[in-house]
Amino acid sequence: MGRKVVITKYNDNILSMLFENNRETAIGLYEPGRPSLGSIYVGRVRDIVPDINAAFIEIGNDVCYYSLADNMQPVYLNQKNNDRLCQGDLIPVVLQKEAVKSKAPVVSCKITLAGRYAVLDSTIPGHCGVSRKINDKIRVSALKELGQAYVCNDYGFIMRTECTDAGNEEIASCLLELSVKYNDIIEKARHGKCGDLLYEPEPEIVRDIKSYGLTGEDEIVTDIRAVKDMLDSVCGAGVRYYEDRFMPLIKLYSMENRLLAATRRIVWLKSGGYLVIEPTEALTVIDVNTGKTDARAADKEELLHRTNIEACYEIARQLVLRNISGIIIIDFINQKNHEYRSDTERTMKALLAKDRVPASFVDFTKLDLMEITRKKIKKPLYEVLRNKK
Repeated sequence: MGRKVVITKYNDNILSMLFENNRETAIGLYEPGRPSLGSIYVGRVRDIVPDINAAFIEIGNDVCYYSLADNMQPVYLNQKNNDRLCQGDLIPVVLQKEAVKSKAPVVSCKITLAGRYAVLDSTIPGHCGVSRKINDKIRVSALKELGQAYVCNDYGFIMRTECTDAGNEEIASCLLELSVKYNDIIEKARHGKCGDLLYEPEPEIVRDIKSYGLTGEDEIVTDIRAVKDMLDSVCGAGVRYYEDRFMPLIKLYSMENRLLAATRRIVWLKSGGYLVIEPTEALTVIDVNTGKTDARAADKEELLHRTNIEACYEIARQLVLRNISGIIIIDFINQKNHEYRSDTERTMKALLAKDRVPASFVDFTKLDLMEITRKKIKKPLYEVLRNKK
């Protein structure tokens, strides 16, 4: 059985759910008109804060965080007598991260534009790199030579894996297209004002669905005609338009109930155990409990171990469903058997490696709590829903 993505309206937003074996494994909630990550704006430097080696940059009504250490070479749009970022400077900035909890959105001066065969990158001017997945040394050398003809002092290129079997004319066309796009953005910026949108990438919903890696065996179902038209040409799976007015998609797949379940504190496990998920300002705490597990079983240690392993799989699923990120502390059921503890660690590491968002195991603390991290990109689901109320 293939996977299925169901997309429908939820209040004033678009709700999508990825189902695998009839169970939701990813949720997306999208607000029409909301700025997309990767969008490029004209920003004005509002403040320089030396104590944190950062600046705060205005893009329209938003004030964003900008790391001075990570952004050494901005493109200045105003007349300058030096290369030092100053209050009032105008520069093009890329929206890297949304506002999360009390933290401001994050912007950068690093411009990357993705094409089918290459990625233009302003952080590697004059350089052409090649994907490490291309192992043929002769092909790597040829691609570098081809790309070197299109680099300049403002940007370079990374040749993607798709170049392996592509013709040089197709690749060259892609490089030229990216170069023209970059120059158009900078030219537009020079004639723009603070807050002007210079470039917007594909809609977030398109990028998310592309990241699922759907194939011809999978299916996308939607009752939004505009979404069907948008996805028809960009997804590997077929897109079906749903027209039954008597049984809306949101009811047919119990999507509202599933969405609300993904914000509840308690998540039950099949074994009878359960998780308690508590987001805080600084981190997220997940507590694994025995619950209704039969503690009188003959091999209690084995039973508790199975509960911990089941918890690993459910925690990995919940991280994606809820978009939990940052520092995550997990209090597994205590076990005396060190091999069981090591097995829990191995299982969690393997599951984190499969996450589409960078996630990693850090260590066990002195109190025997597992610490993991997951990159912050989007707001957590509970916060998105809270802001919609």
